[in-house]
Amino acid sequence: MTLRSSDPILDVRDLKVAIRTDDGLAKILDGVDLSIGRGEIVGVVGESGCGKTTLVRSILGTLPRTARVEDGEILFEGQDLLTLSDRDMTRDIRGKRISFIPQDPYLAFNPVFKVGTQLLEIMRWHGPNRLGGKSKGGAGSARDRDRKRLVELLRFVQVPDPESCLERCPHQFSGGQRQRLLIAGALACDPGLVIADEPTTALDVTTQLQILKLLKGLADEFGVSMLFVTHDFGVVAQLCDKVSVMYAGQSVEFGSTADCLNNPRHPYTQKLIACHPDRSDDLAGIPGTVPSPVVPPSGCRFHPRCDKAMPDCALRKPDTTLVGPDHRVDCVLYQDRPPSRSAQVPHHV
Repeated sequence: MTLRSSDPILDVRDLKVAIRTDDGLAKILDGVDLSIGRGEIVGVVGESGCGKTTLVRSILGTLPRTARVEDGEILFEGQDLLTLSDRDMTRDIRGKRISFIPQDPYLAFNPVFKVGTQLLEIMRWHGPNRLGGKSKGGAGSARDRDRKRLVELLRFVQVPDPESCLERCPHQFSGGQRQRLLIAGALACDPGLVIADEPTTALDVTTQLQILKLLKGLADEFGVSMLFVTHDFGVVAQLCDKVSVMYAGQSVEFGSTADCLNNPRHPYTQKLIACHPDRSDDLAGIPGTVPSPVVPPSGCRFHPRCDKAMPDCALRKPDTTLVGPDHRVDCVLYQDRPPSRSAQVPHHV
């Protein structure tokens, strides 16, 4: 097992992204902070429309043309990805040092090509010591090395009969098997960071659990860092070392999974956890909806839905406060003065 380091492999600092729409400028991300240590799995959780996918696309450099980064940094291994051209991102970062596991295993593969053809093409262009699809030692020897490496990975992710599966088409695999193929493809080029965008959403509960255990084991075995996007705190509890909670394009809480689950500080985190069936008796949701990024509320964006809101909440965006070892929260309840008794957070949910 690879020893973990506290030095972040990814450090997102005060990221702000806006997209021009027919209705006006939509501030999709408005001050997002996130750090991932080497070998860590960090979950990003929040309702639909909170900016999780935009965060992923910002890191990968695949934002739409109508989007612009207004402020912030995305430091990967000390290098600001926002300063790189799309050509440099394609050649040096995407698929090589940062790989991606998509949400839907049924749409990720081209149905007319064999699985082996598609996975080996990734390795041809993004594998170690590759540049423009070329490598030392000749094309034939490179393909042989890639194929051997891929078979080993398929065996590791428990794909049955890995040698022959490369000659099969995507429709010949179940959803869980396709997701295992995608995980193997994401690891094939020895990345430092893997981004998984809700990779278990399209799978049944039993298969989802198998994939989560597999991802956890792979992170430990290969020492790879992982950014796991989800809306389910149950998935976070099973997989992630740390969790970042996002609401309406803003970071509201970050800390270890145990701290955020057992002692959530931000009212939004508390309500998200309370929505989980294992933690709620009446399946009550959160009143209201995520606000429009075109006309967001002033101050803390959650204050119109928050039952602990105070006048200050509508006046200014709260600063980040350290409430425990590596546990940060953006909420006025923990700033300037101690919260009143009625605003105290319970030590369990």
